[in-house]
Amino acid sequence: MSSDDQVVIDTQALVVDVFKGFRDELLGVFGNTEHTSKLDHSPVTIYDVKVEEALKAKLAEAFPDMGFEGEETGASGNSETYWLVDPIDGTSSFIRGLPFSTNMAALVHDGEVIAAVVYDFVNDFLYTALKGRGAFKNGEPIHVNTAREQGNLFIYSMTRIKFGHIQEALGELRMRTMLPVGASGHEYMMLAEGKIDGIVNLVKGKGYYDNAPGVFICEEAGAVLLPYDDKKGVYRGQFIIGSPLVTELIEHSGLI
Repeated sequence: MSSDDQVVIDTQALVVDVFKGFRDELLGVFGNTEHTSKLDHSPVTIYDVKVEEALKAKLAEAFPDMGFEGEETGASGNSETYWLVDPIDGTSSFIRGLPFSTNMAALVHDGEVIAAVVYDFVNDFLYTALKGRGAFKNGEPIHVNTAREQGNLFIYSMTRIKFGHIQEALGELRMRTMLPVGASGHEYMMLAEGKIDGIVNLVKGKGYYDNAPGVFICEEAGAVLLPYDDKKGVYRGQFIIGSPLVTELIEHSGLI
């Protein structure tokens, strides 16, 4: 895995406990909370900040040598080993009461993710992974689907501006492509547990918070990442990720 294995396991367990500890409170205001807009015009609620600050404080108390980088409050402490956190992924869904919101976190060490948590607090589904140890949903192993054949492959596209081109190109490979309703964490978990077969993410500047936890869990579940930039590790920003068959077909086609 890397670093101290037991420390990684213990700190991941703390993240899980904090996320689960907020479930009742978040469900109590789910679809019924006020929000403001950040500088990039994305919505934020007091609960985004509350979850992040609580997790930051708990981690600092229990693991003072680890750093922290949150979407709402920024980075502090150790920049070599730190938790990268999106306290409520899919804030728009949270505000509207749509069942796509998650809490997400990735433990980064030397630029690589070594552990991750995605908690679907609406449905009480907990997704976790440790480097080299596979991916799990509520403690049970999950895997991408490797049984589907060409002609029965379902792809989500996070890329909206070029969606027409993507849909046409993948259509030539007999893949069905859709623009999903939801948020990154939810979409990646659909891939990790084999409900969909691939995700196209060619959006420049999309936050690491949105990608790192979900991509890591997908890879531990057997997904293969096809990069479209020269970024490495946690900084990968443009890529297609999917079952081995999906990425093989797309790479060899040269259509995207």
